[in-house]
Amino acid sequence: MMKDPFEPFIDLKERPDITGEFNIEAGWRFALARRALFGELDALSHVNHTVFLRYFEDARLGYLMHHGLSAPAPDSIGCVLARLEADYKQPVFYDERLIITVRTVKVGNTSILLEYGAWSAEKGLACQSTSLLVMVVTATGKKQRISDAMRDSIAGFEGREY
Repeated sequence: MMKDPFEPFIDLKERPDITGEFNIEAGWRFALARRALFGELDALSHVNHTVFLRYFEDARLGYLMHHGLSAPAPDSIGCVLARLEADYKQPVFYDERLIITVRTVKVGNTSILLEYGAWSAEKGLACQSTSLLVMVVTATGKKQRISDAMRDSIAGFEGREY
């Protein structure tokens, strides 16, 4: 695990030890480290299903900012969530160490399809998800074309064209 919890992200390409420890499948590169907190548990003593969506939201924002999205502000370009699907594979309990991953599946004209994984050190993949995001001008909600710079950054990072 990383020593600085405020490190922007873990590049799994540079950390095969983490990929091995958490049984992360090939093809993932952008990751965040998390630990299941007491306040994230539900009545069944496992991480509530909505918490995974928050983990993925943090990863999504970090990933997109890494590729040129501005920090959230009223006058910035942002993204809205158009669709979200999640598959819960197994429960995560208090204090389990997790690696949260995100990668791009498809880039459209104004939309981007992302895929996520939550990987437990104890059991591997605990939750996987996809989301469709639409880029918008935050102040107006008007759709915004994904910039060539962002498109090129994602393609270079992921090692494929979109």
